[in-house]
Amino acid sequence: MEDKKYGPSAWGDIPATETDAYKYWKDLEDVLPVNLEINTCDSAKHFNSNKASPIDVRNTGKECKEFHQIRPLEGSMPLERSTEEGSAEGVELQIRSNSLRIAYPRRPSRNTPLDLPSVDIPQGWGKFLDVAHVDFKVPAEHTLLGETFDAEVNIYVIQRAGRGIPVITVLFKIGKYNPHMQQVIDAFGRVWREDKNACAKRGYRNLKETEMGNNITSLIQPRTLQQDWHPWEFVWQTNSDWFYGYMGSLTEPPCYSFAHYRIIDTPNEISAQQLHALKNIILYHQDPGTCSYTSVHNKYGSVARPLQDSRRTWVHRCTCTDFLPDKTRKTTGKRSCRRGQESQWMPNPKDLTPAPGNEFIPAGGSDDDTVRF
Repeated sequence: MEDKKYGPSAWGDIPATETDAYKYWKDLEDVLPVNLEINTCDSAKHFNSNKASPIDVRNTGKECKEFHQIRPLEGSMPLERSTEEGSAEGVELQIRSNSLRIAYPRRPSRNTPLDLPSVDIPQGWGKFLDVAHVDFKVPAEHTLLGETFDAEVNIYVIQRAGRGIPVITVLFKIGKYNPHMQQVIDAFGRVWREDKNACAKRGYRNLKETEMGNNITSLIQPRTLQQDWHPWEFVWQTNSDWFYGYMGSLTEPPCYSFAHYRIIDTPNEISAQQLHALKNIILYHQDPGTCSYTSVHNKYGSVARPLQDSRRTWVHRCTCTDFLPDKTRKTTGKRSCRRGQESQWMPNPKDLTPAPGNEFIPAGGSDDDTVRF
């Protein structure tokens, strides 16, 4: 795809109502703090550069007002749609133009018996909010203290009180094999293979696979999926309960500014082969209806939105001085650690105070989500 025609520089020209994001969030428009009919990808035009994502995440000195860990519930939802009579509707596995998405069914009411993954987010978000969907992107869109990462998982959560949409984010780098990620690869591999075979039956070959010499099928092996799968394992694998937070936007058109990111401060790991499989599933997928390729990657094979200017964005950093994990509180009786003790409790005790040039002091001493000059 040509960046000039399809890339982020052209996103501001797309009518918001024609985007996938508009159609996806339309049923929640009454509880979202933005006008869904307005495309805000052109930050200069809409004066929202202080809420554009992704950014280079770093401590800017904003106070952490979150006084307990993120508390998830696993739920009971397999990665395959259930076909049993009378069972709850399962997930949708979507190979999108810029990501892989596990989309969970919407709960029509609180009394609807769906055992979805959920989470209790600190700072008054409400207890055990449902997960809306989980996106997998390669490479990662956010950077952390200038460091780039190989993949990113975003867990979107539904909040119906008008504050916006919390997004729990885990960054990944190449390292050891991740069995939980392999479950995802195998599930989406089945979808990729089914769509490829549907096109093959109509006489369409996956020429990109042949031309690039990518034996994608060898990277996606059928395995026995666990009965249930949930996204919180990725958070637990980091062994960290601490995170950065900031107000941002969706990283696809029309770039709605309702995302409240919580980015785990310690990266997770996947193997090089697993990263290759994730990337190839996105890049070489064919739409089973048209048999056209669905990816909008650039000439470098990336589907990530470029970093946005974050000089006017507040980012807070939560550490053990703000809270200790629930289990630690129970065993020690301590609610938080003392300053200077971070290395005793945290796996990644870095960026505890803003680096020179990163600390923002808004005019008038205001302590809201953004800086005012």
